[in-house]
Amino acid sequence: MNYLCIEETNAKYGLETANERYIISSLLNQLGIPRNTNGYKYLLHVILKINQMEDVNVKLTTELYPQIAEELHSSTYKIERSLRYSIAVAWNRNRKGIKSILGYCDDYKPYSSEFIWLVADKYRLLKERNEITFKV
Repeated sequence: MNYLCIEETNAKYGLETANERYIISSLLNQLGIPRNTNGYKYLLHVILKINQMEDVNVKLTTELYPQIAEELHSSTYKIERSLRYSIAVAWNRNRKGIKSILGYCDDYKPYSSEFIWLVADKYRLLKERNEITFKV
């Protein structure tokens, strides 16, 4: 990521959110989510939204997807389809990495919502353990 892009992101979203975006995108890269897919962008937004919300009982398909679809000028159907595709590609490319990073132990591909919650929980655990810090 170049510095100009980071500065623009910092100005647009605030420094802490920019750092969160950077860390979550790094985690998605480690999991093997292809950066050139819409699913990557949607996963990043979904996980950011989940971590900014106080309520852990968010309904992804009925509450969060429509909200993100409106923000990104997309549709709920396109978001769901893109997420499924990106997760499937990552699963086919990096099954062992997903299992080790997220602690996923089943042999079948996780559902989209399951994958999202695993990534969001992993990010929260890293943040709570202070394994990641935000530079101010």
